[in-house]
Amino acid sequence: MYARNYEGLKDLHAMLDLLAEGRKANNGTYYVHRGDLQWWLFYNDDISQKWKSNIRLWMEGDRLIGWSLLSPFEGRAFDVYASPELRGTDCEHEMLAWAVEQMSAYEYVRTVWVAEDDKAHICWLEEKGFSHKEEHMVLFKRSLSGPVSEPPLPEGFGLRSSHGEVDAKLRAAASQASFGSKMPFEEYWKRTLRFMQSPVYVPQHDVFVIAPDERVAAFCCIWTDDLNKMGYFEPVGVHPEFHRRGLGKSLLFEGLRRLQSEGMTEASVCAESDNPPAIRLYESVGFQKVKHLLTFVKGKTS
Repeated sequence: MYARNYEGLKDLHAMLDLLAEGRKANNGTYYVHRGDLQWWLFYNDDISQKWKSNIRLWMEGDRLIGWSLLSPFEGRAFDVYASPELRGTDCEHEMLAWAVEQMSAYEYVRTVWVAEDDKAHICWLEEKGFSHKEEHMVLFKRSLSGPVSEPPLPEGFGLRSSHGEVDAKLRAAASQASFGSKMPFEEYWKRTLRFMQSPVYVPQHDVFVIAPDERVAAFCCIWTDDLNKMGYFEPVGVHPEFHRRGLGKSLLFEGLRRLQSEGMTEASVCAESDNPPAIRLYESVGFQKVKHLLTFVKGKTS
């Protein structure tokens, strides 16, 4: 085993394939969806794309057997994913220890997406001085085996795909309002534009509810995993001016229909445990809670 830096899209595809293979193995480790990684990397604040220098790849010959993503400025977090056959081995522990060491300069560090029943990783983290926070993520899943019928939208509203870069400002305005970002709008929409110009962006997977005044009232991105036939939603947002009109529900049903049409047999989504409106929305379209995904922290927040 040897380690090297990220070199380009070929490495990205290998990282995505490792996540899909990990999910297929279903060995107790939670592997994030392929869509998570693409969203993390390409919806990025850093115009210089410095995230590439925060990726470490572990190789066995030409084969990727593990990777780490450090996010020192995004919550001071790290992620490590090893090939499923390495679960609990010295090789995986070496990858984890490397990531923790790289973040040791910070008083506070965290790692997310640890399944509540993943005793192997929980034990390793606790031995290294980590403890889990009360707040966590909730994983939801829904079968796509039956018909997916969309509820009607209010009069004057419509559904459509993104038209790409020309929609950047419309989408950014809805997203900024939905998530309450304090970033100046000029920076915010340029970040959205960079995502739309990235190699992972598929306009047909970026779904909008359009208001009568032509604003984006709600939006979501859908992602696919052809190996596991698992679709995924990230992000999902409704502009606060358009709450309580059933737009989020109609949007999700349209996303489910599109995932089904692309051969996905299940869909998944995650919500923060302290976000009851999101949880109610997902349950209203048939998603069911599967498990809790814990956040482990080490050090002081201030």
